[in-house]
Amino acid sequence: MKDNIKNIIFDFGGVVFQIDEQRTISAFARLFRCTPKQVLDYLFSENLFVKFECGQIPSDEFLDILVEKSPQPVSREQVLEAWNAILVGYPLEHIPLLLALKKKYRTFLLSNTNELHTQEFVKIAARQQLSISSNYDMFEKVWYSNELGMRKPNPAIFDYALRDAGLNPQETLFVDDLKENVEAAASVGIQTRQITKECGIMELFKDWA
Repeated sequence: MKDNIKNIIFDFGGVVFQIDEQRTISAFARLFRCTPKQVLDYLFSENLFVKFECGQIPSDEFLDILVEKSPQPVSREQVLEAWNAILVGYPLEHIPLLLALKKKYRTFLLSNTNELHTQEFVKIAARQQLSISSNYDMFEKVWYSNELGMRKPNPAIFDYALRDAGLNPQETLFVDDLKENVEAAASVGIQTRQITKECGIMELFKDWA
């Protein structure tokens, strides 16, 4: 596969950046004084989460909706803190790897995310005192679902990425930790690899950079 690849598209959370969904679920459960299942019901009711990741709901409105869903009085600041709890940080070894890959391949980032988290990515990079100031330093282009108005695993988002960057799908590798996203990329002809706990990007690309 390596010899045929000229372009690499990376997922973000769970691939480039460490996330822990349970941290946000637990934070909301404590804040709202409810069960984890109720938290998920709040976040996914009326496609709230999906609409936010597709940029269909402004950040302030999204926070206000969650404030209103709380069974007890909470502030927008408390909700934001719980929402961002999922974001753990950049594994330090990933930064030099991605910068090295960028010199040999056309590299891109394609992430299901939202405005609140993209703002926090920059703050986390600064707190970690990284050699980068943002994700844009590590990739030729960055595609965020909230800016595109669609999200993985919709095959249309992969078609858009290919057209936008002028990529040949057969020469393009997409890596993601979710099976449904990998399958969607493969459906439009992109080469794929699924990231696992046993094989992250350090293992996958150890001989590529």
